[in-house]
Amino acid sequence: MEQRKTVSEAHLIVQEFLRTMGYTATLEAYEREANPVLEDIPKSMEAPKPLFEILTDIKMSQMHSQFSQLNMPSKVEELDFATPGDNIMPNQLQRVYDQLHTINVIVARTANVAVLPAWEDLDNDPTLTMKRVPALVTSASDRTVKFTLLETAHGSDKPGDVFKILQPHDGVVLDIDFHPLYPELMLTSAMDKSAVLTNTITGEEHQKFKDHQKFVVRAKFAVNGSVFITGSHDKTVNIYRAIQEQEQGKLPTYKLDQTLYFKGAVEGMCVLESNDRSPVVVIGTRDDNYLHYVDLTDYSTVKYNMNTNKDDWVSFTPMDISASPHNDGGYLLVSTDSPTGRQILFRTDSALQLFNYYGVPTDGFSTPRNVWDRSGKYFYVTGNDNKIYCYEVGTQKLVGTLDGHKAVVRGLYMDQDRRMLVSGSFDKTARTWVNSSASVTLDARTQSLPVGSDMAIDQ
Repeated sequence: MEQRKTVSEAHLIVQEFLRTMGYTATLEAYEREANPVLEDIPKSMEAPKPLFEILTDIKMSQMHSQFSQLNMPSKVEELDFATPGDNIMPNQLQRVYDQLHTINVIVARTANVAVLPAWEDLDNDPTLTMKRVPALVTSASDRTVKFTLLETAHGSDKPGDVFKILQPHDGVVLDIDFHPLYPELMLTSAMDKSAVLTNTITGEEHQKFKDHQKFVVRAKFAVNGSVFITGSHDKTVNIYRAIQEQEQGKLPTYKLDQTLYFKGAVEGMCVLESNDRSPVVVIGTRDDNYLHYVDLTDYSTVKYNMNTNKDDWVSFTPMDISASPHNDGGYLLVSTDSPTGRQILFRTDSALQLFNYYGVPTDGFSTPRNVWDRSGKYFYVTGNDNKIYCYEVGTQKLVGTLDGHKAVVRGLYMDQDRRMLVSGSFDKTARTWVNSSASVTLDARTQSLPVGSDMAIDQ
């Protein structure tokens, strides 16, 4: 019975291949000769995988076998991978924010945002000129950046209320970062080809930079805020440095210091900083099979080939790059647009692939995003099926999915202090996720948790 099924599947695969490739004459001849078998195949039989997918699966299986032979983790890494996680990573919906935007949410993250003190604050301290409040910060296709109170009231605003709306760009904001020393200084980059520094207290533009020719998809502060970096689809990365001479008590101002050129559009970008190394930005682009490590001190560059066989074939794009939080950035996680859903764990400062993870629904149009859990034992990555996938690093197992979004998840952020995952989606909502052992805040609108919002655990 099984052999008959295999024969039927083989005939259907050949038939579909000839039809797809447009080999009309050959298809007609094939169907005449193979008619006895084709006629005997039950109509209810499920269509087998196309030939191209089968060949891809075989090649990926062969590559996976090669990877397992090439991986050579150190003793420290082996111990780290063998140490189990604590199972208190975010696995349950905390809150749905569905009244913030009426259009696609692009960026969703948290920040302790600088604001003017409320009158209650001034009653306690009349000299207070600034206060920091925990906020959900979101951008959407309506070009706005909105600030929503997370946990505590501020003046007349309660948790869940939008307390500030800014529009720093003429296009959609694609990335948001905050100065590590001046919390009122927000960095944004956008589809209008610009990067902007905004004072969140006054809402005023501090500086605007128009040095790119296409979308600016990445913007990050580094080196205690004395540097910020932007990456664009114009195939360049710009590095800006703070001007040393500035008035005391004023926000820093910046100027363009270096432009780096690449083969393709910039997609992934990650800043690495520790006491044991010079600050570095890692850059991944389209049409290139290398990760580029750029020293932010002297701009020297080291390239690492992402192909294990060291050829220059480009089969995927490093769409998102992030460093592990628990071992001083010792691992680098790269999410790709490979149709196999491939995530690659590199040893930092190395081409060594420690692990490969497969199975996240992905295609050439996907923009996967990844973040690490604070423990460094788990990571999360978005799929193009509206779900967020959670993998255990050491076992390479998919341990669950976060379900609930109704459209593609475009924004993903891990609040390491709160151990809270934040997601933003084209379904016009932002969501926060926590561990099920933490207190759960009900959906502000429905006063109930949406069905299917908890992590589906894969046994």
